Amino acid sequence: MLVNDGKWNDPGEILELLGNDSRRKILQLLTKKPCYVSEISYALRMAPKVVLEHLEKLENAGLVRSYEEGRRRYYFINGSINISITISPHRFSIDIINKGFDQIDKAFNEIKNTLTESAEKKIHKMLERLEKIERTFKMLQSDISSRIDELIDRMIFELDSMGIDDISKIVLYSLIKGVDTPDKISSMFGIPYEDVVVCLTKLEGEGKVRRIEEGNIVRFRIV
Repeated sequence: MLVNDGKWNDPGEILELLGNDSRRKILQLLTKKPCYVSEISYALRMAPKVVLEHLEKLENAGLVRSYEEGRRRYYFINGSINISITISPHRFSIDIINKGFDQIDKAFNEIKNTLTESAEKKIHKMLERLEKIERTFKMLQSDISSRIDELIDRMIFELDSMGIDDISKIVLYSLIKGVDTPDKISSMFGIPYEDVVVCLTKLEGEGKVRRIEEGNIVRFRIV
């Protein structure tokens, strides 16, 4: 869902929308140029009513916007979204990075109208270089995720060799995984809340964990 600051705050909603093949095809078509309903209907062999239903959902989610020109309503993609999904033995996360660029689009179109052919070729080469950098960054991001998982594996192995009691091992394991408050640890592993607090206090006294107070929330980190 799009919120007031122009950012999407519900990755699940975006993934659900993109899970539909017809909506993906509509978005793919809109990356080429703004389109009106009949145009989308003809290009994708969909009934206009179905196209409108998909466009309404995409527009409500803030993924597309529309404007009227003459007797037609044109739809276009509302911004740039990067969806980063991490699935590993230790982590599952979905992050959305988005940036509205209406003003950039307007400025770019104004500049494009004044470009010479040679300048357009230069911009095309620059675009190719930027796309190469983007691919490199994505590979780097994947490599970093793998290395983080390797470190988590190493930390878990170290826990097994420390000779500590089972509750302490579970609590430390939780902190490694990013579950860092007593109530979350208690809920996730079914350990009584009081036992978790006692364990964390003991580990804090032994110098194995550190307490971090953020307002009314108390978090713990492995030292």
